[in-house]
Amino acid sequence: MFQKHLKLSQPWREGAGMGLLGAGLRCWMGPKVWMFQGNLPITPQSLLMVLWGVLWGGPIGLLASALYLIAGGLGLPVFADGAHGWEHFMGTTGGFLLAFPIASWVVGTLASSLTRWKYGTATLLLLAGQGLIVGLGLLWQRGIGPVETSWMDTLARLMPAILVKTALGAIVVVFVGRLLTKHEVES
Repeated sequence: MFQKHLKLSQPWREGAGMGLLGAGLRCWMGPKVWMFQGNLPITPQSLLMVLWGVLWGGPIGLLASALYLIAGGLGLPVFADGAHGWEHFMGTTGGFLLAFPIASWVVGTLASSLTRWKYGTATLLLLAGQGLIVGLGLLWQRGIGPVETSWMDTLARLMPAILVKTALGAIVVVFVGRLLTKHEVES
């Protein structure tokens, strides 16, 4: 977690600002959908949810997630592929959406509790947070209706995209960490 490296004079105000910035970035990037391996749609949403928590802590990650979900619920086209509206919280994507603030808070709280920051640990938190989102989302999907594919088949199909997003998130964490801590590259 890098919040302490910002040297905040009024932590609550800067925390709210970071939460708004995180929500804004999510609203901008959230609707993007890329095709991965030919036919698998991949969105940056799960990465964005856990990344902000890892970088700035659980409360700021939770605030950014909540603001993003409220914006989408109120009609801004910020969900995947420009979707919006409260009905998405009740359908097959509801579990994923509701898991966003949970995962953001969990990984952010875990990141904040680390006594010694390591980039490998941050990468594992990014992976675990996305795993939590996928797990809760799939549990929700299977709870509201029958699903033809097995858990293992679904996870096998999603895992490459999750690993790619985790790698991208790790690069961002290293970049932000080195920028804020002036960490020199060891030769």
